[in-house]
Amino acid sequence: KGQVWNMSSLANWITPLTMFPLSLHRMLLAAVNPYFRAMFVSSFKESQDGEVLLQDMAPSTVQTILHYLYTEKISVTSETAQAVFVAASRLQILPLLEICSSFLLEQVSVENCLLLYELGYAHGEQALLRVAMRQISLNFRHLSLEDKSFLHLKPSTLISIISSDSLVVSSEIVVYRAVRRWMKFQTSNRRPLLSKIMRHVRLPLLTQEELREVQLESAHCGDMRLRWKRLNRQERLQECGGLRQGMYNKCIVCVDLFNMEGPELKTKDFQVGCFDPQTEKWEKLTPLKCLYCARCLAVADKLYVTGGVHTDDSYSDTLHEYSSFRGRWTQLPSMSMPRASHGFLNCNQKLYAVGGWCRYEDYLDSAECFDLMEKTWTPISRLPHTLSHFAATVLKNKLYLIGGVTDKLGSWYVSRKVLIYKVSSNVWTQVLLDAECYWSGAVSMNNGIYVIGGVDKAVVIPKLPVEIAGAGVVRWRKRIYVLGGENTYLYNNHDGENEEEYYNTIYYWEPGDHRWTQCPERLPFSNWGISGFGCATLKLPKKTILSLFRKTSVALTAVELAES
Repeated sequence: KGQVWNMSSLANWITPLTMFPLSLHRMLLAAVNPYFRAMFVSSFKESQDGEVLLQDMAPSTVQTILHYLYTEKISVTSETAQAVFVAASRLQILPLLEICSSFLLEQVSVENCLLLYELGYAHGEQALLRVAMRQISLNFRHLSLEDKSFLHLKPSTLISIISSDSLVVSSEIVVYRAVRRWMKFQTSNRRPLLSKIMRHVRLPLLTQEELREVQLESAHCGDMRLRWKRLNRQERLQECGGLRQGMYNKCIVCVDLFNMEGPELKTKDFQVGCFDPQTEKWEKLTPLKCLYCARCLAVADKLYVTGGVHTDDSYSDTLHEYSSFRGRWTQLPSMSMPRASHGFLNCNQKLYAVGGWCRYEDYLDSAECFDLMEKTWTPISRLPHTLSHFAATVLKNKLYLIGGVTDKLGSWYVSRKVLIYKVSSNVWTQVLLDAECYWSGAVSMNNGIYVIGGVDKAVVIPKLPVEIAGAGVVRWRKRIYVLGGENTYLYNNHDGENEEEYYNTIYYWEPGDHRWTQCPERLPFSNWGISGFGCATLKLPKKTILSLFRKTSVALTAVELAES
């Protein structure tokens, strides 16, 4: 059950140091490790007799630990890493724990992700939890049906896994069957846990056919009673707590797909297009009142559009919300002032509208934020200077405004600055860019910021096939997409004046690639090229899931243990 180590045997393990007195070994261990310090310096029994009982720890693991404490050297292998990790966690040897954790992170695979997740869960090792959970999420159906480790998960670990939104399952019946399989492995011992664990299965997401399967199995096993409730769309979503990752498609949505100089300007609506990069097909969504130079962003399954210019050249202060469940737009409280070509960003459930312009060459330095819970706008600190047509993104709770156009003494010029807003302190700071750029796009990825396209932009990643400004730039998974845009300085007309060429192309680039890839599909609804439109990635529920939210219906909301 344990190994008893006295100071004499400890000294014999460290051969070069056996000439030191035993008291010195005690002092050394107490000095470098809080666990042994508590044992040898306090009034515990171990400090009197010099013996420490290490439960469930193999002699080879103890030898490895002691060798590290004395020499700061260790060789971790696949066979020893987990045992040393557990020992380092128990004995509070944080540098060794970090070494083992880093080693295990490199070893995570489909074959061992459940074991390493349980290890990380038991010892609160967040990095290991995240990496292992990524594998579990992607392979949950396979693991729950075929991996024996799944059957041996502790109840708390199982609950942690099935509570996650990140599970890539297209139907909640996969999670239900996984729980059933786990329960049946040790029915008598686990039956009292059935009701508690089933609370984390999102039962309102089961279809009518799937509900019949649950009813039949419940009647056959006789171990639980089903609780039913009539739910409308919003109640169903609240009751289940949201969708799993595999229940929606992440698509690219563009919100004002018409050219300012084309025949589409006469229409009353602006087009909203949804592009699925997996199928490379477009779908038309519910249109909104025609705007250009509006800005959009997505928060989960909701799309938000703010500001812009109407076809009569009046400027908009409106904020609209599109629900992918309801398939329609709702107008929310308006901004304090009209804006176009501004920054529109999301951070911590708040929407930030910053800078832009409200009339021809009337640049803004004001900024405000909209609380999605309170449904109210609040002013925030003004920008250090007026700014429009800049690239904007969010990284680590900070807003970044990159380049852009500003005005001074009645004329405009290109900014060579990055404005950084720290959300927690409501303070703007600024740093210089190596080169000027405006009308670019920016995305956050891999703990950095990628700035794409624009005018006078220094290239730090593969060049685009053509020079593009005013394009829709968006991140989708590990790719960066560039949609549409224009080239202002492409050629001169017969009168010697510069003319623009507009594009309706779609390119994407993935870090590590040596070039951009052009998609066969182009921007929809028009043969004209387009620039300056809003672009975001939006979660769209799959059709089987949407069918559950079309009308009020009876849903399974909970299970209870049946009487024995």
